[in-house]
Amino acid sequence: MIQSASRPLFRLSRHSTIPAGGRDSLQHTMAKDWAVRAEGVVAPHHMKPASCEATTSDVESMSSISDGQIFQAVKEGNIKKCQQVLEAETCAVLECYDEKGHTPVHWAALTGSIELIELFVDCKGPVDRPSQAELGQRPIHWAAVNGSIAVVDILLKAGVSLDVEDQKGCTPLITAAQYGQTALCCYLIGKGAKINLCDSEGDNALHWAAFKGHCELAHLLIYSGCNPQQTDNFGQTPLHLAVLSGNLPTVQLLCEQDTVDLECEDNNRNTPLKLAYGRKSRDIASFLQSTIVQAKKRHVSQFNWSTWLFGRPGKSKGPILFFYGNLFLWGYPTYFFKIVPVSYYALWELHIMFLLCNALMWAFFLKASHMDPGFLPQDTEEYKYAVKQAVNCNDWKDGKNPLNRLCHTCHLVKPLRSKHCRITNRCVSHFDHYCPYIYNDVGKQNRAFFVGFLTTMCMCCFIGVYLCWDCFYIVGSGILIGMGFVFLSIIGTISALMTVMCLYMAVVNITTNERINVKKYPYLKNDKGQFRNPFDRGFYLNFLEFLDIVVPLSEDNIQKKDLRIDI
Repeated sequence: MIQSASRPLFRLSRHSTIPAGGRDSLQHTMAKDWAVRAEGVVAPHHMKPASCEATTSDVESMSSISDGQIFQAVKEGNIKKCQQVLEAETCAVLECYDEKGHTPVHWAALTGSIELIELFVDCKGPVDRPSQAELGQRPIHWAAVNGSIAVVDILLKAGVSLDVEDQKGCTPLITAAQYGQTALCCYLIGKGAKINLCDSEGDNALHWAAFKGHCELAHLLIYSGCNPQQTDNFGQTPLHLAVLSGNLPTVQLLCEQDTVDLECEDNNRNTPLKLAYGRKSRDIASFLQSTIVQAKKRHVSQFNWSTWLFGRPGKSKGPILFFYGNLFLWGYPTYFFKIVPVSYYALWELHIMFLLCNALMWAFFLKASHMDPGFLPQDTEEYKYAVKQAVNCNDWKDGKNPLNRLCHTCHLVKPLRSKHCRITNRCVSHFDHYCPYIYNDVGKQNRAFFVGFLTTMCMCCFIGVYLCWDCFYIVGSGILIGMGFVFLSIIGTISALMTVMCLYMAVVNITTNERINVKKYPYLKNDKGQFRNPFDRGFYLNFLEFLDIVVPLSEDNIQKKDLRIDI
């Protein structure tokens, strides 16, 4: 449960720790039970309530065996065995509890088995009985833990209340928020869940999203009408809890809200800034301090030199300053004052090529660094329509999630191959990766310039290596020339490997993000689960598409190839 931040400066989740008295939490119980089953140990018998007691010992024994079978079958996902038990014992078996105090419906909901839940609903069995454990959660709460939207949808249609509370006052929406199930929260809100309901400690869904550091979910809840200034029983706002989570993007989001008091004190007189210092969160403390100063001087035009020079917290300019410093404070002075006087006349062609490559490198660098990489428009009408219509979508019945392509930060429907970058906080078309050395995302519009930058930098490095070697041969060893030789050799090798990799991905038409997260995107797999690239059009067309000369394949064209594009 959430505790006051006065003693330790943090809170404890009621579901991530073992409750007092040695009783297991939901996650702990699930982990131990599955571990036991994996070792081949027979699942323990349940503790039957008085309503399930039989009049004879024989009936009680047979009933106990059947009850044990139903729990084992549910945890194994064995639908056929569950049907056999139900036919033998009727739906009354669903009213029985295991030794942890949970019903078979609880375990079916936790596993996210649509077939099992539909089976239990069809047999007219009880699907809303509370657990006998400490929290008294119902199956819909367990389904919310894993974000099983299809299961929640079936339970709601079976008559389960949308805002049913457990013994701690947690609704399915609050439970989903605790586990960062953004899509399920969006679905529940669309169904009409009350977003401002609080648990027994005064925390609503936004408090939990902030405390767990789920920035995108916090975006959705604020967009849906949650009050970011609401305090809980400890006097803490979502901003206090976001600071305790240590998640800078969530803190930044809450500070952007006009109604949020940046210096609000909780019941223990702790401000968000004081909590940040207590947790030694330097980035958060620095951001809060600068935000408070700017808020106090909002009406005074002031230029922030620190942010301009070193970058804002979470988006440091350290790597790009390292690049600038090496070139202007050491690289170019060494070249012009040490190498040029020695070998210019003997190797003037090489020097001219080196200077031309440097000019091209800077042109590509500035273009890739300062241009729009392909940021997608924000706050679209398509997003608003998708959120409203999602609850009426039939895809839930098939186990699909029509909300997976929504970005609740940018408020848009993400096109195929796009991704939200946490560093720039924007969705990027054909997102490849974020590069700190150009201080920008690499996407559809600037990826060709980025590869040009890598290629020319590689050429500059290897020409520089040769010039350093020639200088060694003529004037002998020197510290600056030796450092330059080693440094250029390393950077040249790394940039060469990156150039080759980028050109390879260009000709096969795949991005760095897709290559690294290939298991995350179903559209990169065929029906057998094997890798399949639906965007590959041959080397020539792929490279022209990479250069933004040829228009990429549309989703309609990909659908015509009979491929899955459910993201």
